[in-house]
Amino acid sequence: MLRSTLTAAAFVAIAAPAFASNSYTFETVNPVSEKRVVAESVVWSCEGTTCTAELDRKAPTVRICKKIAKEVGELTALRNTKSELTAEQLAECNAAAKK
Repeated sequence: MLRSTLTAAAFVAIAAPAFASNSYTFETVNPVSEKRVVAESVVWSCEGTTCTAELDRKAPTVRICKKIAKEVGELTALRNTKSELTAEQLAECNAAAKK
């Protein structure tokens, strides 16, 4: 019984990071008018030009950025705790921004 419990606990400890979500932030050129925005099938909490959410993605991508930009307009940043989009990627993203 103890061995089963230890095995299960070890599996959870190893698997947990694989299922963990990342804290993401995007920043916009203009203030976001809503406190909550739905983009990339996620509810983002916004204040001024900054919005945050938890996503089950390892790294920000232009594809995610384009989906957000279609909802809120041009972005100046999209990042998580480990990486962020480059200026070139943001320029590509903002081509999809709602005008």
